[in-house]
Amino acid sequence: MSIQWLLIGQCNLQSSREDTGLDTPQFAERMAQIRARFAARLATKIEETDAALPILSGEGRKAVDAVAAVYRRLHDVCGIGPTVGFNEVGRAARTLVDGVLVGAFRGERALTADEMAKLKEGYDAFRIAARADMQSMDTKRSI
Repeated sequence: MSIQWLLIGQCNLQSSREDTGLDTPQFAERMAQIRARFAARLATKIEETDAALPILSGEGRKAVDAVAAVYRRLHDVCGIGPTVGFNEVGRAARTLVDGVLVGAFRGERALTADEMAKLKEGYDAFRIAARADMQSMDTKRSI
């Protein structure tokens, strides 16, 4: 079953949910698996972004490629995160993507000193949001 089917299914009205079986324990289990996979990938994305931070304001192609990779990584988070229950980290990622990274990404350039300062500030909020959302998902599993 694809994530697209799950996303389309989530948008249906309650009566349609009953018809499609989206209120079943199997659906809940599938969503839990998707959330767990997203959480694991989120941890990896954070590690990869941490490693790229010193390069983002550098010179040359390496910096441009690092900006593009971080942009895509965080763009994935802001697109998928809220869909699977990671609302805070999705918002924080959106702030970084739209408020800091998009200009450098589209301009195929490294971050300026000002952009780098904004990124570091926002990235701290992103990490805090990721931690909070992951803890929230752990709490929901145990309920």
